[in-house]
Amino acid sequence: MVSLTAILLGYIALTSLRSTDAAPLDDGVFMQIDSVSVLNHDSPVFSGPINLDLHPLQVMDTANATDDGDIHVNEVPAAADLARLNDFFGQPMEVNVKNLVTSATVAPVPWPSSYWPTFEDGINYRWNGDDEPSPAEKYARAFGLDEAALLDAVSRSNGILSQAGRPQCTSNSDCSSLGDGSRCGKRRGETTGTCIPTWYGICHAWAPAAVLEPEPRCPVMTNGVTFRPFDIKALVTQIYDGGVIGLVFTGARYDGPVNGPKDQYGRFTDAAYRDLNPGFFHIAFSNILGKFKRGFIIDVNAGPQVWNQPVRSYQVLEQTMYTPAAAARRYFNVNNYPFNNKAKSIQYVRTRVRWIVEANEDGPLVDTGRVDSYTQQAEYTYLLELDNAGNIIGGEWVGSSKANHPDFLWFATDRPNIDATIGVGLRYKDVRALIEQSASATC
Repeated sequence: MVSLTAILLGYIALTSLRSTDAAPLDDGVFMQIDSVSVLNHDSPVFSGPINLDLHPLQVMDTANATDDGDIHVNEVPAAADLARLNDFFGQPMEVNVKNLVTSATVAPVPWPSSYWPTFEDGINYRWNGDDEPSPAEKYARAFGLDEAALLDAVSRSNGILSQAGRPQCTSNSDCSSLGDGSRCGKRRGETTGTCIPTWYGICHAWAPAAVLEPEPRCPVMTNGVTFRPFDIKALVTQIYDGGVIGLVFTGARYDGPVNGPKDQYGRFTDAAYRDLNPGFFHIAFSNILGKFKRGFIIDVNAGPQVWNQPVRSYQVLEQTMYTPAAAARRYFNVNNYPFNNKAKSIQYVRTRVRWIVEANEDGPLVDTGRVDSYTQQAEYTYLLELDNAGNIIGGEWVGSSKANHPDFLWFATDRPNIDATIGVGLRYKDVRALIEQSASATC
């Protein structure tokens, strides 16, 4: 298990410590990415296939030798992840378990919307029936863009044309042999299409928009075109996909098989499957939301699919203290705690995390309470490894959370620049005006 001891001293005393028993903090695997990166189609949060060679998982050679003689490859180092949070917030994160906020809720609550699936051609999709133009068509008509050119650009960016290299089809049955959940995506008016996995979309753009932007509430008319709230949500989601915002990313995107090999303790042997480190996860949500009152996003699927969901709240439900030996016997059926020799005590934790899921419903959803219908939750169970002072220096998932836990955690740094224009041709200034009119209107 990666130790966080060096963080506690390194960021406070500006020293670098290495344990003689546990592995050095820098060992294991980690995703190489800037402290603040750009949200684009090369980002590890992208809701579709990416070239992971752009963010390689660097594997270090040192292993973690434990008291019982077992050797374990480290987790994705929480040190690099915690450093990104320290850098962004300009101060060390609180890591003492006694001082961490045990519950918090994002305010305002993020709004539900579609992830605009790729197989439906993104925001070209006529969501309100064939007789009403799509969000992209409405934007072109209201703001003087060439309609066909905009629809093609959207399709090449996030829609069916973006997957032109995949198998062709005329029906969903043509895609069933792929075994990846693909459906036959056809552009409007065409009889042949492309087999596209249904999880591909732009949830990586909806999620930060839902956190940072007011919810569109009422229909508004601009230049003779009526934009419904769901249309406006589509347009701002497309804006956020356009490489115009920064993000702070933590964890490592897993891109292997759904069920990989496990070690003798029931943990996946692939360190990228095991992350997020639960010690880091506990520190992260307790600081980002609990202390700094900032919303964040998690990929709720530990496997290869990416489902970015804006977190609504967390609540620590249970905290039970153990000696390392007692925790080892209870949770791993061994006499000595096998993962972190620096742990002086172990705390079992059960935490409920709630997040917002996708919706295809128009109108205001947050202030009407409809958002509750689009809120899901999970209870995560894990062990926090503590030093003598109660500082978190590591952690392990236990129970069903060994397989069911967040893959990565991130947040956008800010809204786009008001003058931003994205590659497909949408202007944030236009869309922001629609948001403000819709959010402040009475309907």
